[in-house]
Amino acid sequence: MTAPALLTREVGYARKTLLRDPQSLFTTIGLPLLYLVIFDTVFGSQIGHIPSQPGILKAATVITPSIVVVGVVSAAFQNLAVRLVQDREFGVLKRLHSAPVPTWLFLGGQVVNAILTALAMAVLVTAVGMLVYGVPSLDERAVAAVVTLLVGTAACAAAAIPFTRVITKGSAASPVTFAITLTLFFISGNFFAGATMPRSLNVVADLFPVSHFTRAMTTAFNPHVTGGGWSPVELLILAAWAVGGALVGLWVFRWTPTGDR
Repeated sequence: MTAPALLTREVGYARKTLLRDPQSLFTTIGLPLLYLVIFDTVFGSQIGHIPSQPGILKAATVITPSIVVVGVVSAAFQNLAVRLVQDREFGVLKRLHSAPVPTWLFLGGQVVNAILTALAMAVLVTAVGMLVYGVPSLDERAVAAVVTLLVGTAACAAAAIPFTRVITKGSAASPVTFAITLTLFFISGNFFAGATMPRSLNVVADLFPVSHFTRAMTTAFNPHVTGGGWSPVELLILAAWAVGGALVGLWVFRWTPTGDR
């Protein structure tokens, strides 16, 4: 079987696994929509200036891309890391590896599935933001938004792979990843659009991809920006996370449970 055919099969397997897990589906699609409805209903009509963004913006215009990032991180980092750790510790990956499946193809299927899921979630959240809460149309900034989404998703998915080596118990995977992502959402400003964070928290947040992803998506959604809504520096940082995470992930990834080593 050719590499593209194997990759397609792995993507299909990852897709079926996600669709058969109601909890993962809710975390990936339902929870971001719930966040969007809550925050946009309460704060969406407010207007103000957002640090590093030109023009006066309606809060919904900032909240919507922030929630898109929340959904992407949930799909590409949190859910992927949890699934890989649990499948490894419960022996599922060990059985899959006996097929055998090349490591890069298996992980590539997981990343492609995460990207497809993130695209579907982002389209849904953006559509609700525009149709219900008056978020301006992206127009010429649509290309920048899609590229940012793809690069950001790749960065989050790539970061999930080496992170699986940090967690050694399947039962700890979900609470640990949820605690980390929730903390990053708070310090990266995803839940406090326009709020001024302490400098120390900004420094910590910028060590991780979420803050860069959020700023780049906000720029793509901002109707007052020039240059097509691109954020070159943020995209370069996200691309570095994607490449670095993939290389480190391939090096440290393990198919067998922790106790087998």
